[in-house]
Amino acid sequence: MTQITVNNSIDSMQMSVLLSLFDTWNMNVEITDTKKHKHKTFSQQFSKTRGMWHDYDIDGTTLRNEAWGIQEKITQ
Repeated sequence: MTQITVNNSIDSMQMSVLLSLFDTWNMNVEITDTKKHKHKTFSQQFSKTRGMWHDYDIDGTTLRNEAWGIQEKITQ
């Protein structure tokens, strides 16, 4: 299998020409259209995990400080 990636958007006329070209060469072609993902913010990436801590008295800053041992460094 060989994969060809077209990085720019192409219109239906250009797509038709490409398909016709591949058809003349008796090539079986599969077309998938992928959209580029926008960069998500930190809170958007981890928003699904927020509910798992709803019963605990902890926030992201406290958890981060404990994980990195920041509190220990401040008190020493």
